[in-house]
Amino acid sequence: MARHRFIFTWLAFLATGPVTNLFGQEPHLLTIPKVEQAPKIDGKLDDDCWAKGAVAKDFLQRRPEEGEPATEKTEVRICRDDRALYIGARCFDSQPDKIRAGVMQRDAPVKGDDYFFILLDPFQRSREGYYFRTNPNGAKGEALINSDMRRPQMDWDTIWEVRSNRDELGWTAEFAIPFRSIPFDSTSDEWSINFGRWFSRNQERTRWVGTTRNRQWFSLEEAGRINGLLGAESGKGIDFKPYLASKWSAENSVDDYEFDAGFDLFYRVTPSLTATLTYNTDFAETEVDQQKINLSRFPLFFPEKRDFFLEGSEQFSFGGIDKSPLAFHSRTIGLSTKGKKIDVVGGAKITGRQGPFGIGMMGMRLDDYGDLEADDVFVGRFTYDLFEESKVGTIFTYGDPQANLDNHLVGVDLNLRDSEWWRGQSISWHSFYMTTNDGTKGTDDVVGTWFSLPNYPFRMGGHWVRTGEDFEPALGFVRRRGGQSSSVRFGYSFDQPDSAWLDDLSVGAEYTRYDLLDGGVDSEDVELKLIEARTLAGDSFVLQVEFEREVLTETFEIVDGVNLAAGDYRGTEVELEYQSSTNRPLFGELELGYGDYYDGTAFKGEVGASWRPSKHLQLNLGGGLTSADMPVGDFDAWTGSLGMRITPTTRLSFNSIVQYDNQSEQIGVNNRFRYILKPGSDLFLVFNKGFEKELDSFRTFKTETIAKLGWTFQF
Repeated sequence: MARHRFIFTWLAFLATGPVTNLFGQEPHLLTIPKVEQAPKIDGKLDDDCWAKGAVAKDFLQRRPEEGEPATEKTEVRICRDDRALYIGARCFDSQPDKIRAGVMQRDAPVKGDDYFFILLDPFQRSREGYYFRTNPNGAKGEALINSDMRRPQMDWDTIWEVRSNRDELGWTAEFAIPFRSIPFDSTSDEWSINFGRWFSRNQERTRWVGTTRNRQWFSLEEAGRINGLLGAESGKGIDFKPYLASKWSAENSVDDYEFDAGFDLFYRVTPSLTATLTYNTDFAETEVDQQKINLSRFPLFFPEKRDFFLEGSEQFSFGGIDKSPLAFHSRTIGLSTKGKKIDVVGGAKITGRQGPFGIGMMGMRLDDYGDLEADDVFVGRFTYDLFEESKVGTIFTYGDPQANLDNHLVGVDLNLRDSEWWRGQSISWHSFYMTTNDGTKGTDDVVGTWFSLPNYPFRMGGHWVRTGEDFEPALGFVRRRGGQSSSVRFGYSFDQPDSAWLDDLSVGAEYTRYDLLDGGVDSEDVELKLIEARTLAGDSFVLQVEFEREVLTETFEIVDGVNLAAGDYRGTEVELEYQSSTNRPLFGELELGYGDYYDGTAFKGEVGASWRPSKHLQLNLGGGLTSADMPVGDFDAWTGSLGMRITPTTRLSFNSIVQYDNQSEQIGVNNRFRYILKPGSDLFLVFNKGFEKELDSFRTFKTETIAKLGWTFQF
């Protein structure tokens, strides 16, 4: 009898423990079986190995009904062999004829489609991980996840396979993720893992683990675990990526032809630390920038799009800053101030982690260009983990690719982050300091701090940054100098539990001010978000009022021939924004604004419209207009673009875009063909053409034709 009482007591302890069930198995811990025969990646889940796979199910909603069971079931099976991790997803749908899938191109936005994703955190740190996604068409998308980033870095690529298939039960997907394609510790038997599904028709987000709205959709903090991974083949940790490129260009009647060859060599020094060697680095296949008109007193920001610099770029982020002031912005390397290519002779890079240390180092050799001498540039970034989610770090840059100067920058930053701050609430606080010296202006610095409470239903944030007049980060980006910027913002969302059409309704306000260091206000802005609504169909609507103040200390030329005198300008603008759901054949966005503009008035508008008659074709139309009526002179500044995307298969795509703005009076045409021979090996054909206005017609001033073939060999 005593023995029986002991057994029942032990079983009751197992059954009522916080993380175990009756059999002692943690509910979100899966043991992955090793199979002899790998599945055929065709999306059909009919291979014998899937019957042996570990099963993840019982997904819960994150939106619209947090914590409630999913309206349609999702079941995931997982197995492996020595070479790869295999994941099969069954996405049930009671109305399979209404499955939404309009995208086939790799890394294209899929918000309007149904899709399923995988989150992998091999080192179980909840700070960095990997994201793999597909839709019912089998469109691939992969990204790097970093706790400092507000969204996945979709420009990252690696070698993996996926296929999808539709049937009478819904749709399925099969993933094969080679162990050689992602860093992991071969001595560890356990990874963190999670799965998520976007059910477009219901605007429903479900996850296997973690449903709170206060965390990001792709967050790593809440996850399940898998074990049974010992013996996975990591290989020698070597990726060799050679390329061949042929280029012909003609600019202002001067022809040029060149044949290039080069390579990138990646070596995994440790499971989480990768060294890269590059020779004759080429960026011919990079997409063109969006054509913009600058109507402000400050320089425009353009994002990095080149794969070499995007790889491991999360290690160089500093201070949690998105755009300005940036200690390091890789676009300064290999591009002139006018966007012209400066040849990169070669370089080396080390990125990754070693225990609690985050490491990012990169050195590049640039060829001479015009009056610029050949130059060596270097950036080093080091962080140290604090507590569970925080870190402290430093950064150093040297070199000036835009001038023949010995510029250097030194900075330190502190990031305190807690996703379980109070009753599941999240908080982030960043502080940073940077100083520069270019050898001519002397030493000057930046100091700043910002915080964020990105929670539901109440959210709040703010910042303060002081930027010296002579702060000059040659490898970074700074929009405004000689002042201090401050802001505070808040928002509140109202639940709509009983609404048949409304998903979320919120209000908010933001106050921003910029003061000059030598005294006086430079600009001031109050933004009142009167209403922001999002429907269950996926549409969104914003109505806001903006009170603006701008103080000019000298004459400012907005466009050619329109000069504003120094003065204190104040005004009010009403703005309306609408964005339609992307799950329709015809979708788009519209932004309208009207109000005071310096000492006059202006109408502002931006439009983007897309028509997707099938998954193989999408047409895009976009444009922006500022039409100003002022005593010093009226003007219209506008841009327009027309784009087309043809995707016959998930491996074959053709993108074309034509852009024009009436200030430069130039037309840019970019045509880009991509064929994925196999994962990691690509053929690109690029045709660019530029036209400029001459009298009443346009003449061709630039033509460029490029063919590039690249391979990847893994060892």
